[in-house]
Amino acid sequence: MKVKAADIARKLNLSKATVSLALNGKTGVSPKTREAVLKCLNDMEKGSCIRDSEDGPPARKQMIKIIIVNKKKGIITDSELDLWTDVFKVFDRETKRLGYTLGITYTEMKEEEIERVIEDACQEEVAGIILDATEMEKDDFRPFCRISKPMVIYDNDLDVHYNCVAIDNAAAVGSLVDYLAAQGCQNIRYLANEVDIYNFSQRRAGFRMGLEKNGIPADESLIVRAGTTIDDVSEKMERYLDKNDLPDAFIMENYQVSIGVMRALRKKGIQVPQDVSLAGVDELPSYMTGECRLTTVRVAHAQRAQAVMMFLEKEIREPVAAKFKIFSNSELIRGNSVKESGESVYE
Repeated sequence: MKVKAADIARKLNLSKATVSLALNGKTGVSPKTREAVLKCLNDMEKGSCIRDSEDGPPARKQMIKIIIVNKKKGIITDSELDLWTDVFKVFDRETKRLGYTLGITYTEMKEEEIERVIEDACQEEVAGIILDATEMEKDDFRPFCRISKPMVIYDNDLDVHYNCVAIDNAAAVGSLVDYLAAQGCQNIRYLANEVDIYNFSQRRAGFRMGLEKNGIPADESLIVRAGTTIDDVSEKMERYLDKNDLPDAFIMENYQVSIGVMRALRKKGIQVPQDVSLAGVDELPSYMTGECRLTTVRVAHAQRAQAVMMFLEKEIREPVAAKFKIFSNSELIRGNSVKESGESVYE
């Protein structure tokens, strides 16, 4: 009978990639595992392979490894609001459900460190890789191409031949522009983080497209760099408010900008939405906003993590040549931070 690598992988509780390496005489597997794979192949051809037989070594429990690229931009680590916990819970739960352990590695993109991370990722006990690419740029990915294990990219579209799961950032911000325009806002300014990452650049593109869609000139001066940390944004916004007139509305790029801006407005005695309307990306807990319930787009963080695990499970079990990009949509959550027009027909 013709035996498939996937059949051996299921029998021995190994990844298909590990079995393939063993069958093809490649490096990356131990002699013990190679012997077990070849024995199972022989037994299956005879119709007698039994997992964990007395003659063969017991199958080792393999690992799903998360590689987090931290370029010190304050988005993944050192951030004031933890958005990672819900994502990690999904990875942890799904990894256990599939029978793997979970490992996490941080790297700062230093050359020696990257080499070690790649070497570790290619070890026999690793079944698959989740690459958290939130802070990565396209050129950063080149060394990771050498990883021989199944891999899915999380929170970025690096335009490479791997499955990736990201946010539809442009559509998210575009929906905020649509909503504000429907309430009669014409002078809309976008308060950006000073960090440049994929998610933020896509949100800025969505802002420009949203303005054009609603017949509002998309002048680059409408995008204002507001800062990075909450304290930084608050201080810079106080100075900005001293020198500039209020627009009809501000759109805030992420939660750090949202919290910093709201703090600055309170200090200046500026009322929301009476004096200016506010909308932002990512929901904020009520203890951070007080009586002002910010109108936001809710980003599906946990659901994206589930999609990553779905792709990775498929890559481990039965990889296919076709790769897919999944962009999660966002839900508009109306608060009380936008001065609504009585004539609005927005749904």
